Amino acid sequence: MRSREQQMPLFWLSLAGFYRRGSCWLLLAGMVVFVWLVPLLTLWQEQPQILQPARSQAAWMYVWLSLFTWIPFQSAALGQRLRTQGLLEFLHARGARVCGLYLQVGLSVVLWFLCLVSMACLFCILFCSPKDPLEAASWLTLVAEYGALLAVVGVPLCALGVALGTRVGEVIGYLLPVCLLFCGLIAASWLGPILVGSESPVVRGAWLLLPHYHLADLTPRLVFKMGALSPSGFRDSAVCLSLQGAALILLGRCLIRIRS
Repeated sequence: MRSREQQMPLFWLSLAGFYRRGSCWLLLAGMVVFVWLVPLLTLWQEQPQILQPARSQAAWMYVWLSLFTWIPFQSAALGQRLRTQGLLEFLHARGARVCGLYLQVGLSVVLWFLCLVSMACLFCILFCSPKDPLEAASWLTLVAEYGALLAVVGVPLCALGVALGTRVGEVIGYLLPVCLLFCGLIAASWLGPILVGSESPVVRGAWLLLPHYHLADLTPRLVFKMGALSPSGFRDSAVCLSLQGAALILLGRCLIRIRS
């Protein structure tokens, strides 16, 4: 029976690299500091009731910020490093499939992103949950929905960053997922009323092609305690984001470069 290192050698090797460099631990520790200190900059002493929503907002804001910075940079840098060092080509020559190598490298970065999402969920549940049992149940559902949608957004971007890093280097491999995230999270909210209201089928088609990452941003619902999404609303958002994420993962599989 093969050991886990033999079954997924590239995953464990990449994970060991993160351990050795230590930036992953700074990322996780930074979330605790950020969530604790940033809400104290508000006028919480005059309005103590805003401290709890501010902490939950800070937790998810940190996850989004990491998805704009550390996560895509590490994905692209890891992809470029493994290709230039010849590890991808070496393992492929030994019989490993390209798809398996791609998933192993992506999983080593996805793990840290999912740790951040889990920390944000736990923090909101343990420290920011309402005292009323009915509100607490709705809050728990909303936090679970937020974590699930954000995971569906972040995982494909990690995989795409790895593939781009092997193909075009860490700089472009970092910038392209960030631009894609910006278009889907911020620009889509600005362009939505313009594109949807247009009579041109081309313009309306452009709206369908845009990534709709804004569907995963449930921070306003947390801050203003608007309750969980309806089952149909959550299902529609999850299906839309999942289809877009699957397309990005397949694109990354086509772009990944093995030869050093």
